[in-house]
Amino acid sequence: MSNGYRTEAISLDYAAYTRAVMDLTMRLAEVIFTAGAGAEDATAAMMAITRAYGLKGTDANITHTIIQLTHEDPVSHESISRSRNVKYRSLDYSKLTATSELIADLIEEPMDIVEARKRLAVIVSSKPQVPVWLRRIGWSLVGAGAAVLIGGGPVVALAAFVATYLIDLITSALDHRQVPLFYQTVVGGAIGPLVAAVVQIVEPAANSSLVVVATIIMLLAGVTTFGAVHDTLSGFYLTGTARMVEALLITGGLVTGVSGSALLLGKVGLQLQIDANPFVTLAELPILLAASVVIVIGFALAVQVPWRALWVVCLLGALAEFLYIAGTNAGFGLVWSSASSAMGVGLAAAVAARIVRTPPLVIMVTALVPLVPGLTLFRGLMQFSEGDINGLLSMLTAAAVAMSLAAGALLSQYVVQYIWGPARRLQRRFVGPLMALPVRMGRGTSKRIDRI
Repeated sequence: MSNGYRTEAISLDYAAYTRAVMDLTMRLAEVIFTAGAGAEDATAAMMAITRAYGLKGTDANITHTIIQLTHEDPVSHESISRSRNVKYRSLDYSKLTATSELIADLIEEPMDIVEARKRLAVIVSSKPQVPVWLRRIGWSLVGAGAAVLIGGGPVVALAAFVATYLIDLITSALDHRQVPLFYQTVVGGAIGPLVAAVVQIVEPAANSSLVVVATIIMLLAGVTTFGAVHDTLSGFYLTGTARMVEALLITGGLVTGVSGSALLLGKVGLQLQIDANPFVTLAELPILLAASVVIVIGFALAVQVPWRALWVVCLLGALAEFLYIAGTNAGFGLVWSSASSAMGVGLAAAVAARIVRTPPLVIMVTALVPLVPGLTLFRGLMQFSEGDINGLLSMLTAAAVAMSLAAGALLSQYVVQYIWGPARRLQRRFVGPLMALPVRMGRGTSKRIDRI
């Protein structure tokens, strides 16, 4: 009898320990997933943490907003399952980085579960790195920098700053009132043409339509195209497809808002015309590189990139713009120039991530924001509204550019991680690159990750 009671007590203790580890693991995965990590990163994190705490036979999966973790008890062969529904996602790279560092500590040297939960609670409940008003200024800098990047002067840049500030202010208020995201984007898209109309009245010589393009770039900067492509190429087809539908929904709301507002302005005699020359001379190059840095700084403030990585993303943002300009002037076209630029930035980000101790995902996404195809999308909208079938081609080109940016950056990380690390076994277990986890670049390090 005593042996039976002892066995039952051990079984109960093991079950309680298993549930505690699974609960901690789910919480960590939820934080990085909601902060911007891909499904594969969150899944790999769950597998690595449970393995580090001694739980074998664990299976993890993510389907769009559902995070699942299952473990089979080796004694009773009964399965213990946990799931969480992630209802809200927003880019928060400071929280993502801090949680990634905690995951690295747990993988290398598992600490007491209670202590680990306390550290995670501190990360989740800590004050934002950047206050709300400064994040709003950040989005405004994205708009102002984008206006200069596509050829706008001081008046247009100021108008774009004001327009993007209003967009963020109004869409944030709508979000607090739980208005669906599609309608938020419709309202945000409609503001750009209205501000452009004011500029056209106040300063007729200014190219007011560039204000609309700047607001489009600002609104597209936070779209989940990168994550959707990452999840799809990594084999998480349902999650990737759902995120792609979300990106299309946001873009559809943007198109609806911009075209509806432009149509209304056309009825009162105010026509928006595109007059932007994508060809760049050497004399304009310094201005465009400076504008790309302004965009990167603004986006970094908006999504709270860690301060220690700010100089790196600025440098790589300028590099991305330079490679893109070089590619287009060499005749490679928009899509291939975007892909090659993303590839180059991704390779540089692999090295920079080690220097500033920040996940490559944070660096790459921020540095590639200046290449968002806002001008191509707006040109397609104007052509389509005028009955020109070439408008559809322009919009498809914009989608292809967005996809090429994500695919190029992902390919660079896959090449780096396959050649430089982690171990081959990790690459056999996971299809795509891990970009939000503390993967050590070296064959002899991070043994716990290599044994996943």
